[in-house]
Amino acid sequence: MRILYICQRVPYPPNRGDKIASYNAIRFLAERHEVVVGCVASSEEERGYAEELRQQGFEVVLGSISGLGQKWNALRSLITGEPLSVGFFRSAELKNNLAEAVAGQPVDLVITFSSSMGQYADVAPDVPLIADFVDLDSRKWDLYCQFHSAPRRWIYRLEERRLLEYERYLSSRARCTLLRTEAERRDCLELVPHARVEVLSNGVDFDYFRVEEEQLTSKTGSDMVFTGVMDYFPNVQGVEYFAREVLPLIRERHEAATFTIVGANPTRQVFELGNLPGVTVTGPQPDIRPFIAKARISVAPLHLARGIQNKVLEAMSMSLPVVVSPAVFRGVDVDEGDGVFVAKTTEEYVDRIVGLLDDPEGSLELGRNGRRRVESRYVWSEQLAGLERLAQELVPAPKAEKSGV
Repeated sequence: MRILYICQRVPYPPNRGDKIASYNAIRFLAERHEVVVGCVASSEEERGYAEELRQQGFEVVLGSISGLGQKWNALRSLITGEPLSVGFFRSAELKNNLAEAVAGQPVDLVITFSSSMGQYADVAPDVPLIADFVDLDSRKWDLYCQFHSAPRRWIYRLEERRLLEYERYLSSRARCTLLRTEAERRDCLELVPHARVEVLSNGVDFDYFRVEEEQLTSKTGSDMVFTGVMDYFPNVQGVEYFAREVLPLIRERHEAATFTIVGANPTRQVFELGNLPGVTVTGPQPDIRPFIAKARISVAPLHLARGIQNKVLEAMSMSLPVVVSPAVFRGVDVDEGDGVFVAKTTEEYVDRIVGLLDDPEGSLELGRNGRRRVESRYVWSEQLAGLERLAQELVPAPKAEKSGV
């Protein structure tokens, strides 16, 4: 089977949520099929990553557009009436190159990763389409409205409405729509009741995200860690809340408690948090594992979250107990207390974290339980086997012709 897999960014290296999911999917599919990767590159660095993918044996079809060009496309979408996110990822070069690639050698299946990339499915209009939404992005814009004032709120509300209509169209166009959690699936069916919607969860690289028992038991200090891309609004909002409101109260009871923020592209707002007592902002790191390994607790205090947070799965895989918001917990298929604790208020964050810091041995065992839980639930090969079954259903193997007697 020849599969065209179209994603927002060059899916390499797998160092952020969308790249982790898309890279693992194309690598899994490529073990069984011929995979053509279509993606947008907005920098020389991204084009370099595309070349690395080619060296791994993938056929990569690229469309280039500058960051300024993406912003201009989004602005133009305000006038044309399409969703800003669709305009943001529009590349005439990518569409032309995809059309040329498909004309030269037809594909059997198209998979678009995120709703904004559904615009490229028309390069193969008669081919079965799987629309992997990942999350229901229109709902994210709805949540953004709750945390912003005008005029941003007006723009976000407009984007929510336009994107919802586009998601409805794409779900009706696709043979199947994919989301990461059962909660997201239920939300989608309420909005698009006649669509076929399935759950394709994420996984964890357990060989990569692991910590040796000796390293676990030798931990010292009272460090909490947060990992994520640090120019993403929900992450910025979450770490600012934790650093300014939660950490000072924890330090009243654990004076040496610290909070380390690890991730690329920190905004000025995030960098300024490094001036607070006990807070460290690392900036981009080639490897986040040492920071997770030395920490006692991982936190994900996001007020705004949809789908699965990879940061939670990775921390649990490294046997670290995680304290999360209700919004984050909604996307994790784990019972509370099984390595994960939910905090609804500032006081609950403080009580949960201080309780873990006060009981090092109990905290270690909770972290081990978390590792066992994700090992039983979030295995990449098991999750992606569902994608393979779906591909085989939509593009059944041709029947061999019977020989004459």
